[in-house]
Amino acid sequence: MVTLSDDEVALIRSLLTALRGIKVRDIDKALVILSKGKLAERNDRANRLTGDNL
Repeated sequence: MVTLSDDEVALIRSLLTALRGIKVRDIDKALVILSKGKLAERNDRANRLTGDNL
């Protein structure tokens, strides 16, 4: 068992409250945006390595 200070409890409570306000749809949109960015980054890196500039 872990003993938390009052500040730690307040921080955890505020994080949980903020998470409760986030809708699943918003999280899904963010994940799609992040995955598109990662895919574009991979493609850019591959193009630099192969010399392809489409």
